[in-house]
Amino acid sequence: MNNNSVKPLSAMFAVMLLTGCAASDGPQGAKTTQENIAFAESGSGQKKGQRAKAEMKDVNGNKVGTVSFSEHGTHLFVEANLKGLTPGHHGFHIHEKGICEPDAQAGPFTTAGGHFNPAGATHSGHAGDMPSIYVNEDGKAKISFSFDRLIMDHLKEQELAVMIHEKPDNFGNIPDRYQAAGQAGPDQETMKTGDAGKRQACGVITVKAKKDSRK
Repeated sequence: MNNNSVKPLSAMFAVMLLTGCAASDGPQGAKTTQENIAFAESGSGQKKGQRAKAEMKDVNGNKVGTVSFSEHGTHLFVEANLKGLTPGHHGFHIHEKGICEPDAQAGPFTTAGGHFNPAGATHSGHAGDMPSIYVNEDGKAKISFSFDRLIMDHLKEQELAVMIHEKPDNFGNIPDRYQAAGQAGPDQETMKTGDAGKRQACGVITVKAKKDSRK
């Protein structure tokens, strides 16, 4: 067997091993775990094109990791590598203002505004609504996915922020059997934020200059 055949066979074996794994829940527009494998193995996960990054800090100013974005045609590939967070599921969003102030008067990181939502949709239809993060018992989390709701132009046109919330995001999935203020269905706050709670960590997204591919 020559060396050129090793990499394709390894990639195929990795996909075969993961076939049948359950996909994680998330908003429409984020690809499933199975699709992420194909996305990466096809070469799209090689971080081509323009890139952006957010350095994440908690309310005490501690660095808790990074979230990076790389451009692949009509998709962004999103990768988060985090630590020092509370175990469990956490809402994970792009917010409309790149201002992360832990001591903001209205509460930590409220200066980042609401979810990035140029189309005026309800949650979970916001362009900034991303799949939730699961943090392990050791406080660490890693997640990667391809996302077609955002393009690099969104990140370049205005300064945005990445936000991690203290609670899980329900993605606006509130059947009529639930009650809010004595009425069936979701209340206004749920449709704005998914009831993800307070803001636990924030990072301003910085777009990196595109490298000359001819070099």
